[in-house]
Amino acid sequence: MGFLGALPRLLLFERGGVEKLPDIISELGLGGSCMLVTGRKFARSSGYLDKLRGLLESAGVSKVIIFDRVEPNPSAGIIDDGGRIAAEHGIDFLVGFGGGSALDTAKGIAVVATGGGSITNYFYPVEVKHSTLPIIAIPTTCGTGSEVTKYAVISHGCRKDVVLGNGLVPIAAMLDAEVLRYLPKEVLAHTAFDALSHAIESYFHVRSNELTQMFSAEAMRTILENFMQAYDGDLDRREKLLYASMVAGLAINFSGAVVVHGLGYYLTEKYNVPHGLANALFLPQLIEYSLEKMPGKLTMLCSKLGMASDDPYACARMILQKLDELHRYAGLPSSLCEIGVPETELEKLVDEGLSYRRNIESCIVPPNREDVERMVRSAFKGAYA
Repeated sequence: MGFLGALPRLLLFERGGVEKLPDIISELGLGGSCMLVTGRKFARSSGYLDKLRGLLESAGVSKVIIFDRVEPNPSAGIIDDGGRIAAEHGIDFLVGFGGGSALDTAKGIAVVATGGGSITNYFYPVEVKHSTLPIIAIPTTCGTGSEVTKYAVISHGCRKDVVLGNGLVPIAAMLDAEVLRYLPKEVLAHTAFDALSHAIESYFHVRSNELTQMFSAEAMRTILENFMQAYDGDLDRREKLLYASMVAGLAINFSGAVVVHGLGYYLTEKYNVPHGLANALFLPQLIEYSLEKMPGKLTMLCSKLGMASDDPYACARMILQKLDELHRYAGLPSSLCEIGVPETELEKLVDEGLSYRRNIESCIVPPNREDVERMVRSAFKGAYA
């Protein structure tokens, strides 16, 4: 066993914890000028924008620049603009407040502001090595886990590209379930399935190990047990999903995502399907693929989830039933056909999925073209049909 990875220096998980932002800033020795990276709507309408600005000012921050141009799928152009503005104003640190897009935008800005050029210069297989601006990450959804990861996913053209490096891991992550009071049911469902995808995919990643498997199973079990009540608005259960999202983020921080993400990216870029929903549409196919190619790994996962069975077919059936139960409860579309992907587009989807070599080749047993075609055909019909 072996692993290497970076973690936030400070990790705060507490209801109402946003109020401790000045304490976090003081403990980290931060100061000077700050850029607050967030979206245009939620931070303002909820009152959190004024709250955060006030907290930063009370911490002695000399200048607060608001960058509220975050997009649902952050583009290279917006990040380059943010990086230029941060450099021009001599920003000392950033606070990212929002979903995964806001946190990834903050990461991209931190890279460009210190390294120069365009964020496109840092796309994988490049690995960011230079020191970047420190980031305090405050997530407002329960899906990406970006507050604890070394990844930022950026839209460029019709593709999603990844920027990665240990320096992208936020210096502090502040998880406050109070912000989830405002999260719409549909967004909660999508982001929870994103976290569930991280948990499952990381388990079948080539860098999966005892540590990541512990994170994967804990996140998966927590989501399966709390999803329905959280969807109905129970804040205690939403807090559990926030925890699970963070834990799943820790899993992919040391390992990564596999074929599900590679296939889901095209749905988001071409059809504007929310990232978590795009992943959800391919999760059953990953379970079916693991049954065929990694049955021992699948039974190990079931054991860790308390679904102990020596029969991999029984294990696959139990997991698929759980996924179906959550899918139906939230009323999510369950097939590519249902979201409007024409059958004539399936070959293109296969090609695009295979082009994300990092995801494809990172699976313990990498799928070939025939395997991916079978996954896509199955997802078109719907695994739960």
